[in-house]
Formats: sequence, C-alpha cells, structure tokens
Amino acid sequence: MHLLELLKRNYRVICLVRGNDEVDRFKRLAAVVGQDIASRVQIINGEITQPLAGVGWEIINRLRGEVDIVIHHAGSIKFDRKWQNEIMATNIGGTANMLTLAKALSVNYFCYDSTAYTLNQIPRNPYEESKQVAEKMVLDWHSGKSMVWRPSIVVGRLSDGVTHGFNGYYGFFSGFFKLKEHLSKKWALNPEQCRVEGFEFTEKGILILSQPLCIDYSRESTLNLVAVNWAVSAMTDLMETARWNTAYNVVSTDPPKVAWVIERSFDILGIENVKRLTGNINVGMTSFWRNIQTTINSQLERFWPYINYEPVFISDALTPAPIVDLQFLKIMLQYAIQENFGYRK
Repeated sequence: MHLLELLKRNYRVICLVRGNDEVDRFKRLAAVVGQDIASRVQIINGEITQPLAGVGWEIINRLRGEVDIVIHHAGSIKFDRKWQNEIMATNIGGTANMLTLAKALSVNYFCYDSTAYTLNQIPRNPYEESKQVAEKMVLDWHSGKSMVWRPSIVVGRLSDGVTHGFNGYYGFFSGFFKLKEHLSKKWALNPEQCRVEGFEFTEKGILILSQPLCIDYSRESTLNLVAVNWAVSAMTDLMETARWNTAYNVVSTDPPKVAWVIERSFDILGIENVKRLTGNINVGMTSFWRNIQTTINSQLERFWPYINYEPVFISDALTPAPIVDLQFLKIMLQYAIQENFGYRK
C-alpha cells in the first residue's frame, strides 16, 4: 500500500523483490499491487536475510548516489515463540542487512516500519523483542539520518477493506470463520444431528451455538486499529516534514474498547454465543464442544496480551486516524470473508 502512496506523490520507486528472474519478480509484485502499478517501478532482486539484502555489487555500483531514501517495511509479523529464530533472523538480521545496503548505496536517509508495541518496556513475545532491537539499530545508524514509524494494528484500506495479509486482527477471527464454514457443511448434511450436537443456522446463515464458546478478554482495555491507507499517508507525511533520528507513533488517539471490537466483529461474522470468559468453561460441556474450545484456546493464546492490555499511545501523525465504528469493521471483515481470510478456496 505504501508503494501506491509514494507513486501518487510522484516518487520514483525501486522495489526489492525476491525471485528467480525478472519475470518471476514482476509476477510476485504484480500479484500484490497489480500489473499497472508493478510496471511503474524498477524491480531489483533481493532477499533481506542475505548480506546486503541479497543485492549484487553490480546493481549497487549502478545505483550508488541515485537513491535518496531507503524505506524498510519487510519483516516477519509472526509472534509465536516457536518461530523465534525466524523472527529474529528476519527482523533483526534483515534490518542490519538493509542498513548495510543503504550505506553501500551512499543513501542519506533510512525509514523503518516498526510497531507501537515496542513501547511495552518488557517485550511480550519475540516479535516485540525483535522490533525493539531493530529500532535501536536504526536510530543508532551513523551513516545517515533515520526515522522509525510505530504503527499500531494495521488493517485494510478504508474504502474497500483491501489488505495484502490476514494476520493480526484478522488472525484472531480466522479460526472462528473456519469453524463456521465447517459447521455449515455439517448442517447442510444433517440439521437434526447438528441440533443434537448443539448448534444450528438461521435462514440468514447466522450460526447459533447452544453451548457458548468462551474467550478471556478485557472489558476496559482498548484495541488500536488503523486503516492501512491512513497509516502509509501518515508515514509519508512524517518522512517529508518531521525531524529525523526520531521514532514516531502512527496510531489512533481514540481507539475502541477491545470488548466492543470483539463482540461487534462476531455480529458481522454471523456467530452468536461466543462469550467473555467468566468462570469454569468446562462445566457441563460435551466432548464435542470441549474439543472445539481447546482448539480455539490454542489458536488465540498468542493474542491474549493484545486483548487484555494495551498501552495508551500518543499519536505523532499529522492527521487523525479514521474512527473505528461499526461501518469500519464491516468494511474490513466483509473483504476478509470475500477473500476467505486468505485461505485457499
């Protein structure tokens, strides 16, 4: 999405893209931004986990002095402990390689896309830890001036919900989406048996659970969602006007309660009787629902810190983020449903 914003502002852009050859790299970029946009940029081969981000010296020598700013968005957004080595190699090692590349290109300015959750003094997972380390590397870079952007939870484009990934906010609900899809198939085969097991579908396709599924989430904490088009516009504004060698929060100043987001999102998904955890969830639960609850628990465990505590962020953006209301959530989730939450159809 940032590529579109930069082109709109008449920047000449060079994209670092993995691929076996020029055709493969063009196809990779076009799959994300479309052929028209991909044809407007120069594409070079690269891989951020490699020295000099995988860019060959022939290309470096040709581009030296021709590049004004390096913008580093690439990275791992996984945060499960089991992916720690990959996360660190990508987010810390990849950033180090990009800084080395910027120096080799004689670039004077370096922008880094981090996360607002580095503001937690103690990182809650490898993702936050890796971003804290990478931020320090960027701000300590002595070969030029640097800037760190700290967006909160970035979701799709405000106009139509388009997003290039279904992690974060979407990842929280994707398991419920797949559960509804699975139960819908069972309902189509034998509605009476489904009622015995404890669920049914209305004529409008709403899934009603007779046995509630439970989630442990705060009623007081907030969830700081921002639309990607606003985020990249805010980042570019900062790049063009703000002081360098500084980190800037790209966040909403009026985030909704996490409870409201979760409950309204289930309304939009058409799933009834997912409840906030208030007691022993296993009491009176059949083995059918106990297995589903166990699966849900394992899927949501990594999100627990984000739905139970969030710092109060101060925004450095020059314009306020769009308000997250019911229509905002509908736009984001309707696109996710249309795209099957990124799962192959």
